[in-house]
Amino acid sequence: MRVKKAGGRIFGGAMSAAEKKAVNLEIQRQLAEYDQKHLAEIDAMILWVLHDQFGFGPKRLRKFYDSFRVCIDELVKRYEMDAGDDVWLCTKMLKQVGVDVEQWHKETG
Repeated sequence: MRVKKAGGRIFGGAMSAAEKKAVNLEIQRQLAEYDQKHLAEIDAMILWVLHDQFGFGPKRLRKFYDSFRVCIDELVKRYEMDAGDDVWLCTKMLKQVGVDVEQWHKETG
């Protein structure tokens, strides 16, 4: 990294293309790790609600979990999207059947 100075004070820096690439790769790695952590938390909340409110037991919860993951993967492949676009795609598909999750979220605060 080349440091930019003026009047004895540092006011910025310029990274080489290789340094920028390395920084971007690290950011992507950390974001993927963050997403995985929160994905597991969301999955746990969904599975708990299915158990608590609808009586799903361990076998039924596992069946739901496995089929949900397969369904999401197939949907993403069908539309040839990146794996990170699955939430957007599901939101759009739900809107087509009259379910606006974003609006529900706004209503409940």
